[in-house]
Amino acid sequence: MTIVALFQSTFLLSSLMVFWGYSQPMLKAFNYPINPPNNVLVAQNSTPVAVEFQEILPKIKEQTQIPILLPSKLLITGTDRKIYVEGKGTSNGYEITLAFEPNCTGNACSIGYISAEKGGKSLEDEFSRELSLVQNIKGYFRPLTCAASCALPIIGWEYKGVFYRISLKGVGQSPEIEGDTLAKMANSAIEAGAR
Repeated sequence: MTIVALFQSTFLLSSLMVFWGYSQPMLKAFNYPINPPNNVLVAQNSTPVAVEFQEILPKIKEQTQIPILLPSKLLITGTDRKIYVEGKGTSNGYEITLAFEPNCTGNACSIGYISAEKGGKSLEDEFSRELSLVQNIKGYFRPLTCAASCALPIIGWEYKGVFYRISLKGVGQSPEIEGDTLAKMANSAIEAGAR
């Protein structure tokens, strides 16, 4: 029975009762919440951030005013070494670096970074292909490239006026796997929303 039919039946019954001398119409049939509390949104926003970012996240939140999008899992393979995470924020962005050593300054110990910049754009020749992310967001990707030195695989996307990047080593053995792994991390960051 539709709500309209239910309403019409209740209205007719109430009108007849008033006509027959009952002083109060029977409108108690609608004594339940039509719009129950939406607990689904609360559950979606409670997605945990990857364990590697839990310690640095409060510091970054104090330093930046832009939405912080971080993946729910760090999908790096082939290592069981401790990962050191450092980061800083500004009013217009943040950068989080990952490394195998504290205070890493070289390529050998660096794993990569996650960054965001309000009003940022992709750099010329930074990405080599486009891919689709959740919420119809266009993503940009470049696999590991090596010439005189190697550039890590990277994914980028624009969301609400902020350009986000994830660039990490150890995310796959082929360009297809690298793209898929980075897209999974980007999608989990977007779906979880601002941290």
